[in-house]
Amino acid sequence: MVVGITRLGTRTVDRWGGFLGQNVHVIAYLSEDADPDVVQGLVALLHRVPTVAAVKVVEPAQALARLRAVSASLGSDPKSLEGLEAGYFPRSVEVSLAPAADLSQPAADLAQRLRGVPGIEQVDAMTSGLARLASWVKLGRRLGFTLVAVCGLLSLAILALVFARSRDAGRAQAAVLLDLGESNAGVRLPASLGMAAAALLGGTLGTLLLRLAWRFALGHLEASLGIAVATPPPLLGGGEIIASLGLAFLLGLALGYFATPLPRVGIRA
Repeated sequence: MVVGITRLGTRTVDRWGGFLGQNVHVIAYLSEDADPDVVQGLVALLHRVPTVAAVKVVEPAQALARLRAVSASLGSDPKSLEGLEAGYFPRSVEVSLAPAADLSQPAADLAQRLRGVPGIEQVDAMTSGLARLASWVKLGRRLGFTLVAVCGLLSLAILALVFARSRDAGRAQAAVLLDLGESNAGVRLPASLGMAAAALLGGTLGTLLLRLAWRFALGHLEASLGIAVATPPPLLGGGEIIASLGLAFLLGLALGYFATPLPRVGIRA
């Protein structure tokens, strides 16, 4: 279950990075005398750039409408924007980059190229915001791995305690069975199968709980953070579930085997 949470946590961080990556990263402000044909040609060329996900020309009226919408969402007084007109806003080309772990460098490279294009007065690459985004994504991954490591160590400690107690109880039982003529394999087989069945059952219940609760918990968390992603929350694949249950079964067999120590006296070959 710890491994499953690690996988889902990593995918969730990548999912949130992709959501944040859907926003505009580079804005090229056009001059008033920019040739419309040149602008359309620029848009067509930007669509061919591998790191570019979307390109849009924003007219002054659209920019004003966006500002008013953002102001209203923040609860500002609409009268504060009554004096603004569309003519105050320049035409612009908004470029959204394809999601990546670090968008600051691709945004800076693209901005450098756009600054030399005729008809573009200014380019905003939003490098500081993208750098902060990359640092937050890295921090989220580190915190996730740290939490998983702590949970893993705690699980190992509990497992070691259970293992030690099982050995104490299994040693006396093994001595009795050997005195009754049972073979070494026969002595250890019941404990191995029992521990493997318990591990398989626990892994199955954990997987079902994780599968049922993950989407619910992640959906509420994303709603509280204002993260709206079109794709469904990540889940463990069928191959991953089968592999984890098989690993749990084998681990249970090994624990059951070593949890039944044979006494040093009277051991049969």
